[in-house]
Amino acid sequence: MKKKFDTLFLDRDGVINHKIENDYVKSIQDFKFIPEFIYVVKDLSLLFNRIIIITNQQGIGKGLMSICDLNEIHEYMLNTINDNNGKIDKIYFCPHLASENCFCRKPSPGMIQKAFQDYPDIDRSKSYFIGDSDSDMQAGKAEKLISIKVSSEFTVLHWFNSL
Repeated sequence: MKKKFDTLFLDRDGVINHKIENDYVKSIQDFKFIPEFIYVVKDLSLLFNRIIIITNQQGIGKGLMSICDLNEIHEYMLNTINDNNGKIDKIYFCPHLASENCFCRKPSPGMIQKAFQDYPDIDRSKSYFIGDSDSDMQAGKAEKLISIKVSSEFTVLHWFNSL
């Protein structure tokens, strides 16, 4: 079945789960879904050919958590999304510190470019990037994605209902 849109790129913290201000989601116990996301993830999975998460995870670079910790969080997240009839195709993360100026860390578009390498059939003109920060918007726009900034007042559910 041909889907309406191609690829949905999502930031994680602040889009899928509640962001912890001045701290990091370091364990499953810290990871709290934004209820609106769980409500709409099934419908998003039906509208998009694929959904990809693009997330900076500087807590690893700071030694506050390990890649194993992050993998446990992501496994929990993916299982919950699957249990709600949603689907995430791939997760890209940057573990580096902002001070390292790594090309994979947003606002640089390295993780998005890696997705284009892994999925060469992505149609940018039918793809979106949803994030909650200016760096998300910079990364998405650098790769000519339709970029939408969400907040506690304008969530993924609000955006979805506007489609």
